[in-house]
Amino acid sequence: MTTVISGPGQPSIGKQLAELMNADHINVTHKFFPDGERDMILSSESLDKKTIIVQSITRPQDSNLFSLLQLAYTAEEFGAKDITLVAPYLAYGAKDRRILTGEVVSIYHVFKLIRATPAKRLYVIDIHNTEVLKGREDFFHNISAMPSFGKYYLEKNLNNPLVLAPDFGAKERVSIIGKVMDAETDHFVKKRDPVTGETKLYPHKIDVKDRDVIIADEVIRTGGTIAKSVAVLKEMNVGRVFIASTHMMTINDAYKRILNAGAEEIISTDSLPSNYSKIQCAPLIHKGLKI
Repeated sequence: MTTVISGPGQPSIGKQLAELMNADHINVTHKFFPDGERDMILSSESLDKKTIIVQSITRPQDSNLFSLLQLAYTAEEFGAKDITLVAPYLAYGAKDRRILTGEVVSIYHVFKLIRATPAKRLYVIDIHNTEVLKGREDFFHNISAMPSFGKYYLEKNLNNPLVLAPDFGAKERVSIIGKVMDAETDHFVKKRDPVTGETKLYPHKIDVKDRDVIIADEVIRTGGTIAKSVAVLKEMNVGRVFIASTHMMTINDAYKRILNAGAEEIISTDSLPSNYSKIQCAPLIHKGLKI
C-alpha cells in the first residue's frame, strides 16, 4: 500500500492523486501563529513504507518550501521508508543563472535543501528550465503538461494552427504540443533588461496571417510578456490567439491584461487554482510517477 500526504500548498491535488492510486490519504491541518510561523498537524501518524508527499511551493513560497522539508522529516519519523516528494509548482525555479555580480542563484540551493531530506525523489511539473536537472536525474524528475494542452486544442477545430513560444527558451516545450497536434511551431525573440526586467519582443520570421495561434509557456506571472506577444500578433493580422500556461498566476490582474490585448482564451493546470484551470495535475502526476 501507499500513503499520500496532502501538504497545505494546493492540497486538493494530493487528495485526487490518492483517489487515482487507491492509496491511503492523510491531510494536513495548519495555522499561522502571529509571528508568521506555520503549525501543521497530520491527520494520522500511521504511514505506509511507501509515502508520497504532495506539497506545491506556491505563495507563501518560503513557508511552503519549509513545510515540504518538515513533512519529509516527519514522514520518516512516522515510519515511511520510501518517500517521494511531489511539488506541482516549484518556486525559485526561474533563478537558474547568475546575471548580475553577486546575484543569488536560488534553484540550486532549493535542490540542496530538498535532497538533504529523507526523500528519495522529487517530481515537479514543467520546471522553468529542464537544463538544471541534467546530472540530477537520479533524484529530480520533470513531468510535462504540454501533451495535455495539445489534446485540449485538438478538440478546438483551429484554423491552420501555429504553436508559438514567447521566447527561444520555451521552443522545445511548445514543440511537444506541436507534435500532439501535428502543427507547426515557432518562437518570439525576447530581450530582457537584466536590471529593470523590462522585455521587448521581436517577431520571428513566421507567417501568422489568418492563422489561429497558441502561445504556450510554463508560467505566467504578471502577463506583461504574453500581452505584448498577443498585441504583436494582432498587428500581424493573426486569426484567434489562445494562451496556455502550466502555472497561471493572477498577479496584478494578469488575466485581464492578456484578454484585453485580444486573447481568445486562457487555460492552465490547477497547480495554481484559478478560473482558467482546465487541466488537472493529479492525472499527470499519476501517469508520470515511476515508483
